[in-house]
Amino acid sequence: MNHKILKLLFILCTLILFDRNCSAQYKNEISVYTGFLQLKDELNQGMVYNGPQIGFQYQRNWFLKEWELHYNPKIAAGVPFNRGMTAATINFVPIDFSGIKTVYQKNNHDFRLGLNFVTNYSYQVYSEQHSAQLFWYGEIGIAPCIEYGYQWNQKRIKVFLQNSVAGFVSRTEEIRPYFYSFKISDFFTQPNQNMQFGSFDKYNHTTISAEYIPDISRKHSFVVRSRLLP
Repeated sequence: MNHKILKLLFILCTLILFDRNCSAQYKNEISVYTGFLQLKDELNQGMVYNGPQIGFQYQRNWFLKEWELHYNPKIAAGVPFNRGMTAATINFVPIDFSGIKTVYQKNNHDFRLGLNFVTNYSYQVYSEQHSAQLFWYGEIGIAPCIEYGYQWNQKRIKVFLQNSVAGFVSRTEEIRPYFYSFKISDFFTQPNQNMQFGSFDKYNHTTISAEYIPDISRKHSFVVRSRLLP
């Protein structure tokens, strides 16, 4: 069931993006970002790991007459710590596709509403606690999003909120009682196994960001972003 929905949405996105009759303008963005990472898993003895994270992000934007389309894949890696122990984490988002439309615009204020489709995979290894046990979280979901913007002179601020409503989720189910040496293929097979459909009763994925653009005629801004998973 989940694979059929994924294929249908992928085909729909492809038709939209590669329609030669579409007179959309587009822009490409590449960025490297750093952040603070905090990990807690109920299977990991309730321990919380904290540490730095660095990521690479590509974004392609299409500007249509009434819509903006965004394709935003990313990959990030982190090294959190707890009580002298080190963990390793990777977050891989191959598909992050959003469509957003302006619904209100007046006196330098504007509101936008849209919908996001994402495939999101996170992996963690706590080698000093669980040998080579692989922890994972996989998500294929949809989420509504809202954006507020205000512009004055050459400056602009934007506040963005996105929250999941439904999707398929897979996560680590148990701690194996023996040494488990995982293979590269496990990074692809494990997060797509035992997918369960759910909404707020099973998982929640929230993204909040605030962006300040000191000069809209230039290509730089300052962004603070928070991403919350269950």
